Amino acid sequence: MTKGDRWLLLLIITIGLSLLAWRTWSFPSSQRQVRIFRDGELISSFYLQDKESRTEQIKLDGGVATLEVQGGAVRLAPNSAHYCPQRICVQTGWIKQPGESIICAPNKLVVRIETMEDGIDALSR
Repeated sequence: MTKGDRWLLLLIITIGLSLLAWRTWSFPSSQRQVRIFRDGELISSFYLQDKESRTEQIKLDGGVATLEVQGGAVRLAPNSAHYCPQRICVQTGWIKQPGESIICAPNKLVVRIETMEDGIDALSR
């Protein structure tokens, strides 16, 4: 391995680590909002705070789901009531970044984290 190869490898590693750090820590400044949809209709929404802990009950056709909020993240808590046959939505676990979502297809439930920023999100001509 030549000296130039080492510099190129070091540059690639540095760029990779920088992109990873940017992806991991780029969203805390924006206001995050949890939006809960059932059958395509918005049933609840609230801002996600880092130091907030709470639970919310969501009535579904198959039973009652428990939404758990803790430390700036949200999940559908596992419980003994079987409101979802395969429990994929429960296995999704904690979500905290904008764009992440929990989907329960049998109950037509979507829990999504979105950013609430002023300004233009995208422009197309």
